[in-house]
Amino acid sequence: MSIFHEGDHTGGRPGRSGSGRLGSMLLALVALAITSGPRAGAAEAILHRDTWGVPHACGDTEAAGLYALGYAQAEDRLADIYLAIRTAIGRLAEVQGPGAVEQDYIMRLARNDRLHAEYLEKAAPARLRENVTAFAAGIRRYVADHPDEAADLKIEVEPWHPLAIGRAMILRWPIGTMMDDLKNAEPRAKPAAGSNQWAVAPSRSADGSAILLSDPHLTWEGLAVLYEARVHAGDLHMAGFWLIGSPMLAIGHNRHAGWALTTGGPDTSDVYRMKFRIAPRPEYEYDGQWRPVTIEQVTIPVRGGEPVTRPVFSTHLGPVIAPPDMATGTAYVGASPYLDQTGLYEQFDRMARARNVHEVNAALALHQYNEQNVMSADVEGNIAYVRNGATPIRPEGYDFTRPVDGTTSATAWKGIHPQEDLVRLLNPRQGYMQNCNIAPHNMMVDCELTPDRFPGHVYNATWDQNNPRGRRSIEVLHNDPLVTRDEAISYALDVHDRLARAWQAELGRAYGAAGDEVAADSELRRAVEAVLAWDGEYTPEATATVLFKFWRLKCGARCDVAPLVRDGRLDDATRAKIIGLFRETIDELKRDHGRWDVPWGTVHVVGRTGRYFPCGGADYSTGDKEANFSETLFDVRSVQDPEDPKRYVANSGSMAVILMFFKDGKVESFTCTPWGQSAHPDSPHHADQAEKLYSPRRMKPTWWDEADLAHHLESTRRFTLPDPAAAGR
Repeated sequence: MSIFHEGDHTGGRPGRSGSGRLGSMLLALVALAITSGPRAGAAEAILHRDTWGVPHACGDTEAAGLYALGYAQAEDRLADIYLAIRTAIGRLAEVQGPGAVEQDYIMRLARNDRLHAEYLEKAAPARLRENVTAFAAGIRRYVADHPDEAADLKIEVEPWHPLAIGRAMILRWPIGTMMDDLKNAEPRAKPAAGSNQWAVAPSRSADGSAILLSDPHLTWEGLAVLYEARVHAGDLHMAGFWLIGSPMLAIGHNRHAGWALTTGGPDTSDVYRMKFRIAPRPEYEYDGQWRPVTIEQVTIPVRGGEPVTRPVFSTHLGPVIAPPDMATGTAYVGASPYLDQTGLYEQFDRMARARNVHEVNAALALHQYNEQNVMSADVEGNIAYVRNGATPIRPEGYDFTRPVDGTTSATAWKGIHPQEDLVRLLNPRQGYMQNCNIAPHNMMVDCELTPDRFPGHVYNATWDQNNPRGRRSIEVLHNDPLVTRDEAISYALDVHDRLARAWQAELGRAYGAAGDEVAADSELRRAVEAVLAWDGEYTPEATATVLFKFWRLKCGARCDVAPLVRDGRLDDATRAKIIGLFRETIDELKRDHGRWDVPWGTVHVVGRTGRYFPCGGADYSTGDKEANFSETLFDVRSVQDPEDPKRYVANSGSMAVILMFFKDGKVESFTCTPWGQSAHPDSPHHADQAEKLYSPRRMKPTWWDEADLAHHLESTRRFTLPDPAAAGR
């Protein structure tokens, strides 16, 4: 079975309904519709949709194409756009109630409700102002056509809102770092967001391509949700995934280069402990002098309750991020370069125009994007890595992983590290690299990026030392001297459990050491044999896997399994216990499913709104992480279905997989998402990718070249742009 998927939709697909001369004529007409420019005297935006419903936003001008992109996003996900805007500007509690007040306050604290309005009016480059204004106009056009849709979430869309959405997303990282420092978190806990990325040089690919994978593992709802699209507009040519409600390409490629992101990076933010007093007026001490505190009152509307008014106290170092303790005269101030920045769109725009990895990295050097591992590849055959982030140059002698004395300029930052100070790599001699949220020295065998070469706050690997995904990526990439295209896709969608063999061996030893009573249990024997015969792949049809998973969850919760890693074995008492838990798991599965050998895909599914399909992949753990944490490269996390507790529904993990091939001056790419393009349950594209791609683990071509799209076109719509969007005024 091919792991490529060309699409199953035949109705309305040009070129499939005829043959010979008639078929050629139809294709020519479709190609003309795709490539023809706007009518004379009118700026025109063109919105094509392919047979997966993915939008291809086109126009002779950049503004025209982004207008079509804005319309497409609203057509597919208007409710998500409204929620993203409300999240970004601190007006979520207005529709969600008191539970969102704290999040709204943080966005107000960061001035995300107004910083970009002034930037767009006074500081943004004219071309970018035109583009984001056109994008917002496209959203508004859809709202005008459908005024009652998502009315309970509605908010007037302003041109600066898309910029606020982008900044709200990246602020999650520096704000998280500040909160960790405030709580004296040491070591830092692993964040909920993980991802995969890897790159292969032409010397190690079978056809001489540079290959790049980006596979973010995020929740499938909320601000983190990404939106798939293609854009051909003026000088902009982009394919990949956008933040919902934003014209910024977050992950993907242009005609020359592409980039991939995973969580991890330098330490970009700090917390200062200040002396603080209210009387005779609000002040803080700095270098022996009392300075005035800037005070602002913010009012947050709350659904079902009275508006909440809270003060925002600010110092020259940053805002106060926790209520001041007036008994001790102490306040904690958050400090981050990102609290004053507004140039994120400018940076992503430069990346979208980059002609090689060097220009990608030059754009990253603007330091507008949050701390991330960024890999890139280009049509020249280069692969590159930078552990990116706006990283303060800190004075020595202080522990900046916890609150630092802020009353003295001795602890003040000395600037921002230039990119050449950061952890970087270009065209590694190994011919491959990966970073699946791991420390740089684990990126490949014999990696030169060791921590002794960098300041600790630049290297900054605490929680992200290594994990099963990083180890598995090394395993497949290092041992494959020439990666074929099919192999690259299979690695991206790999569902192998690296811990399977160790646990299978332990089960076999435990069963062999068990007494006569256990040996006489024929059903238990058959179950043990089934687990031992399993190939370690979490495929939907595998029948020993549900038993294996839930048995291991019991073992981790009720036994000390750490010796399995530390000593290479469990002790005899623990082995006797895990056999009892194995029998217990058999009985529970028989009670719930009528059999113990229920297929993985019967219990684990993907889909939404009543349409569910068998799903492979796994992510689960209990007890000692090294001994009992299984996550496959195709990372699928499932939660128990409240309507059917016997079923587990995928809700996070791999959600915007894009695999890119760079060769002979061209880029070809393939994607896979877990649900479908449209959020509307009545759309044929609501869950079609869940059924035809995610469930069978296939990827679809992006058809981002206009000639390819001609064979896979579902619909076309044209818009005459209104002023001022047409001219960007």
